[in-house]
Amino acid sequence: MAKKRDVRVALTDLVGGGVRYLAGAQKTDGSFAGAVWSDLAYHVPHFDYHAGGSHHFRTPGSSGLAFLKVADRLPELDLRRKAEHAYDWICTCQHDDGGLFEITNNDRPSQFHLDYERSAISLGMVTQGMFKAIGLGLEKKPQYVDFLIKAAEWQMTVEVAPGNFLHSEGYPEQYVILNANAHAAETLQIAATLTDDADQAVAWRSGAERAIGAILSAQRSSGMFPYRTPDEGQHTISYTATCVWVLQNLIDAGMLPRETVERQIRHACSFLADSVDEQGRLLWEGREVHGQKYHTWVYGMVMRCLTWWRHPDWDEDAERALSFVHGELFNPTVGLARLYDFPLGEDRVVCGHPCVAAEEYACAFNQADLLDCLIDVESLLCG
Repeated sequence: MAKKRDVRVALTDLVGGGVRYLAGAQKTDGSFAGAVWSDLAYHVPHFDYHAGGSHHFRTPGSSGLAFLKVADRLPELDLRRKAEHAYDWICTCQHDDGGLFEITNNDRPSQFHLDYERSAISLGMVTQGMFKAIGLGLEKKPQYVDFLIKAAEWQMTVEVAPGNFLHSEGYPEQYVILNANAHAAETLQIAATLTDDADQAVAWRSGAERAIGAILSAQRSSGMFPYRTPDEGQHTISYTATCVWVLQNLIDAGMLPRETVERQIRHACSFLADSVDEQGRLLWEGREVHGQKYHTWVYGMVMRCLTWWRHPDWDEDAERALSFVHGELFNPTVGLARLYDFPLGEDRVVCGHPCVAAEEYACAFNQADLLDCLIDVESLLCG
């Protein structure tokens, strides 16, 4: 087990570096003022990080929340204002129907199945980040409440069957995408606390229950939550962690009774703990078939899911993963952990596309998601 001092040092390095990078990457003027620019970007559908920079719409959700969590620690960075600036900007990106594009690749919207489409993923990340940020003191501006209400309205339009909330417009409707359901459930529960319409609140909470029910019913005997059902070999560490993380967030917010899901999320966390090897590396082979494979941000979410329990064995698994990220992936000169977790110069194939491990750091959504989770891990492990 890692020594507490080593844990503190690793978290101080990773959190401090992540905050400074994201704060420095935020645009301060022009039409994108408030957005966090990323030199490296997840360009779809080819998983190409070198096709030009991007504004990823999920990034304000994670980075703005992270800024508020550590604002008092780094007053010189004016992080409260930066968080507000991020959420102000993302409100301008929401469509009239409440939807939000997942990413813009040099200002061209995401294209997974349609020419232009909205996605539950970025919308959900922003929704939970903005709502939590308000709880941490972000001014509850009318446009924020409007954003959250409209997000729920959009989510209800993409429930194509009971408990099947689409990942994105145009997604094949025969599949239930579990992480999309998770984000839908959280968005609906959040908006239900804000609306003045009692009937609407009931409808949204019922939708959240359907979404969560679909997630729980898909759990495999290993504890894993697959990416989608029908399963068809959709093994995944990353989406298991995402589903657990959202359910834990709902429990923490008092929006989901712990006793109704504790057995299932404990089982899922057992799968996640078993996915960390003795060196702290995630066991991707045979356990991940999606685009998040080898990605550093997944470590942060796995650590957050495990440390949430305050279970000594799972804390130890999380600390090994932390030690690996800090010792093998972190560059103290840059202040960040690199994008992929396999050895430099080696190549891998992800979803049929080749990728090579290089000294790559400036990917804002990767760093924002990692940072937000690590701040929680720091609080849980170090107090």
